[in-house]
Amino acid sequence: MSQFIRLSFYLLSLTLSFSINASQEIDINELKETIRYTTWRGIEPDKWATLWLIKRYISPKAYFLLIKPNSELPSNALPIGLPGSTVQRLRKSSMFRRLNQALGHNAVEIKYLDQIVDDIEVKIWEKPSHPHSIWLETMYRKLQKRYMRDQVPIDCYLLFFDKAAQLANDDNISGQHYFEQLSLKEECPGLKSLVTDSVEEIDHLNVLRELSLGKKIVFVDTREDEEYFESHLPGAKQLLLRNVNEKSVEEYRNADLVIPYCVKDFRGFEVAKAMKQLGINRVATLSPNGLKGWVQSKLPVVTTDKDSKNNAEEMLFQCATEPLTCLKKKQYE
Repeated sequence: MSQFIRLSFYLLSLTLSFSINASQEIDINELKETIRYTTWRGIEPDKWATLWLIKRYISPKAYFLLIKPNSELPSNALPIGLPGSTVQRLRKSSMFRRLNQALGHNAVEIKYLDQIVDDIEVKIWEKPSHPHSIWLETMYRKLQKRYMRDQVPIDCYLLFFDKAAQLANDDNISGQHYFEQLSLKEECPGLKSLVTDSVEEIDHLNVLRELSLGKKIVFVDTREDEEYFESHLPGAKQLLLRNVNEKSVEEYRNADLVIPYCVKDFRGFEVAKAMKQLGINRVATLSPNGLKGWVQSKLPVVTTDKDSKNNAEEMLFQCATEPLTCLKKKQYE
């Protein structure tokens, strides 16, 4: 049996395993008895809110082993948020919510964070159900920016959600006070040395200008099939984080710029970094906020409509020719 076929069978079995395990009941007693947890390094709010929930309400002595995506799992550690693990996000339910439902905890602060995580990562296209959702995401991103997005210390994430939980009972809090409480300027001031392997961010104006110069720009959609077919950027190829390897990135080596993205670029960033580590030198994420930011800027996407593909590609060419006719001018004045 060829290596390709063996790999295909492995990925199929992994997908089936993920589908089965993700729908299994979460065993809270198992979690309470566990100290060693493992998960892929990642930047999603759902991941870190879930680890906070485990640490603060389920297993106070827990510690977390962060590993490179797709690498071998450490022994004697319970996987969280990984293919095959029971504590796993589903399309319409955050990992935090699934774990909280199994836990059955009615604390105000947990309900508060549950609602906000759901707004940020699940109900992406809807109006936030909680007025603090946008505030929390803003401060979460500011914290990550101080650490090149993916190098935030674990204790800073835990402290961030501690502070957020303390604000759950204050319905009348002002935005300024909220930002001050979640700034963590003294507790987590940021990196003290330059990091050389950071992932570039590129805004819409510069994407369009590079396209207008005839550059070979490849959009890479990092989401699951259902999300991709629902809508994606014109000409986008699909590559999931779990499938990033030497062979899968080979076709991108001749591109002038590779832009992995997801809805808000949490997954997009992880794929961008993985590709960079495999030698794809010019790789960047979309600013602001991945597909959502692109759509909010009224830039074209391919949808399920039969004529959408051609229309979107034509519109993108027009936008590249005269970017400021497509973008909000005030963004770039």
